[in-house]
Amino acid sequence: MNSDQQPNGGGEAPAPPALPAWIEPSVFESVIRDKFPDFKQIKDFKAIPALGAGENYATVMLRLIIEVELRDGSSKNMSYMLKTAHDSVYFRQMMQFHNVFAVESDVYREVLPEFEEMYREAGVEIKFGANSYDLTVEEPYILLEDLATRGFKNMNRLEGLDMEHVHAVLSKMAQWHAASAVRVANKGPYKQSLSSGFMKEGAREMMKAMFDGMFKIFLQCAKSFEGSEEYYETMNANSDKLVDDFIKLAEQEKKEFCVLNHGDCWSNNVMFQHDAFGKVKETYFVDFQGPRYGSPAQDLYYFLLSSAKYEIKIKNFDHFIKFYHDCLVRNLTLLNYSQKVPTLRDLHILLYKSGLWGYSTVTGVMGAVLLDPNENAQMENFFADTDAGQLFRFQMYSGARYRKHAEMLLPWLYNRGAF
Repeated sequence: MNSDQQPNGGGEAPAPPALPAWIEPSVFESVIRDKFPDFKQIKDFKAIPALGAGENYATVMLRLIIEVELRDGSSKNMSYMLKTAHDSVYFRQMMQFHNVFAVESDVYREVLPEFEEMYREAGVEIKFGANSYDLTVEEPYILLEDLATRGFKNMNRLEGLDMEHVHAVLSKMAQWHAASAVRVANKGPYKQSLSSGFMKEGAREMMKAMFDGMFKIFLQCAKSFEGSEEYYETMNANSDKLVDDFIKLAEQEKKEFCVLNHGDCWSNNVMFQHDAFGKVKETYFVDFQGPRYGSPAQDLYYFLLSSAKYEIKIKNFDHFIKFYHDCLVRNLTLLNYSQKVPTLRDLHILLYKSGLWGYSTVTGVMGAVLLDPNENAQMENFFADTDAGQLFRFQMYSGARYRKHAEMLLPWLYNRGAF
């Protein structure tokens, strides 16, 4: 769970961390020369934390503010977003079985340009995310344009997205999903590193350790939720086999309509540009660390249940699925999809079969999305058996905001057979 740009709903920026030694002005000169051929020198270089507490977990996000001098003596100010690695045991362990930097680099260098070219050939200009740039370093990194300079911003994750913003995300998601399905139909499967995401057979033990660290505290808190007597025993009884159920589901899904899921589609990983009247003008995705080829139910549940406003999550759920389906069909048709186009009924059946994605969203990422800015909001505290980790997970699942959402969503998921 990560966010690549500065939201407007987070807390105070943390104290600047010690910068990795490789981050120095000369490293970025090649990128600057591409933009300004008459570049002379870097006059000023700052790297500052780009995100507040609780807005970013998986990586370090820095905003680079650079003043450059041109040969004619004039100056230009530039801004980039740099993502680099956490120096933590948990991050290094994760990188061993899922190199998030290699995966995201592949998305920016290969997948986005390919999808955008597919639409261009169909006569439509669509862009899915920020421009990325290459550096000549061996260190793990992602360097992106700073979308804030073009007016892009996140919406407040604690309040959730309203109808207009949910529609904007679903429209872009459908464009992405359609392109990904057409690409497989025309060219064959994606390479393994892009298609499997975190759902790998070899990662079973690590997944189980991560899951156990969170779910035990979730169950402790859920016991006191209003109405939990209806579903608590079922949750408790099934908890030991959830990881196995997930791995089975990941394989079963591939027999039906599949797309390349974004994999981490929550409100901080979507940025919006608005017009002069405050209406959504453009929508971009950020943070492509965890794409996975599988049922679109993954992205749909993950996004809608984690990030839509409380008042519309369930009330408008079927409407959102119909809206997404209309967009999906329109884009599959535009791109000349050669396989059977799923009907709305097909899509609802997929959602019922893959209800586990909804359950994992509510018992996982939704807790972090709805948590107030918090000094304990660090990646290792999702899983670490430490006082800080236990406290963080308790804060996630016991807060009034999370409890309100969970008390609505858990009975709904239970009645859909999701767990």
